[in-house]
Amino acid sequence: MLEIKSNMLEQSLWNFPIPIHYGPGSINKVPSIAKKVGIKRPLIVSDSETAKLNFVNSAIIMLMSEDLTCFLFSDFSPNPTDKESLLGCEIFIREGCDGIIAIGGGSSLDIGKAIALSAYRSPDRFWDFDMLNEVQANKKFDRFAPLICVPTTTGTGAEVEPGAMITHTMSNEKKAFYHPEYWPLAAVLDPELALTLPKNLTAWTGIDAIVHAIEAYSVPTFHPICDGIALQALELICPTIKTAYRNGNDIEARGAMMVGSCLAAVSFTKGLGLVHSISHMVGGLYNTPHGLTNAVILPAVLRYNYPEIKGKVKYLARACGADSEDFQGLINWIEALYEEFMIPHSLGELGVLNKDIDKLVEMVLNDICLPTNPRPISKSQLKVFIADAINKTW
Repeated sequence: MLEIKSNMLEQSLWNFPIPIHYGPGSINKVPSIAKKVGIKRPLIVSDSETAKLNFVNSAIIMLMSEDLTCFLFSDFSPNPTDKESLLGCEIFIREGCDGIIAIGGGSSLDIGKAIALSAYRSPDRFWDFDMLNEVQANKKFDRFAPLICVPTTTGTGAEVEPGAMITHTMSNEKKAFYHPEYWPLAAVLDPELALTLPKNLTAWTGIDAIVHAIEAYSVPTFHPICDGIALQALELICPTIKTAYRNGNDIEARGAMMVGSCLAAVSFTKGLGLVHSISHMVGGLYNTPHGLTNAVILPAVLRYNYPEIKGKVKYLARACGADSEDFQGLINWIEALYEEFMIPHSLGELGVLNKDIDKLVEMVLNDICLPTNPRPISKSQLKVFIADAINKTW
């Protein structure tokens, strides 16, 4: 296992895949980072709950004391939509903003990226940035808004990857919002910001990061860089997630979780799989918490994928710290974690209804993550799978 404790209290700068400023107190670097990238009038993007926390107000005061004029946007949902993103764009242009500082969990970072990508474009061209829009994917754009990401949870890793998951309000589908020439300009990982994270969000976002690493490692594409990063992410997260859950003030555990979630997001540049394909669409249709939805689906997907990932299971089990390095050991480790974290046993417990199975099947078949799932799934198989996930336990 990776040595954790000795490094989590130090400040560090890593320049892969973008500049990443890590360490307790790193939020104090945000004004200098903003100035360095030319931001003078930032739009602070922070969800309504996070925006109430003291450190957001303190960050705004700190930025203003450095002669940066700040505007706050927090009017968006946990699964941000195109309409909410366009509202943020409207505020960005109206107030003459020249950059974005996103502070919060995955919803804040995702909508921050959506605004940064589309603020300077006509609102009716918003979905040009749908990753599946092949014509636009190859089109050159000359102006994106600079973005600094400051995560406050320890799960999504959205701070170090260019895509954003945005819900299309007409179809309720979550779509990957993306352009290959765009990345956040910097990420600031300050574990002190996660100390106030409630236990349920510690569990859900932490499992989200675990799912990122497991799914990325399971993708069959040969990519030893991402595979190594995925396993190290698990070695950071899995020994510390219970510590962070039981004692939210453990700064070293929070730091390990934050770095691990960041690494897990880097690893999924290789791809994700069926867990995320279903979770995206359940979240779009029912507005369920993404990490919690991932958690409910993961064990069933692992069982489905097992014939294609059996050679990788011992490495996953070892990285997670399971009692045995076989498939049952991995499942036992996950289920023991779920029991402590009180994870619901089915999608039905999250409010997902049988009447929506056919609709969900069609939505999932169009999801960006499905093609990289290690085991193909047919429409008829997917219908049975989702029905089981709604009605049966993990």
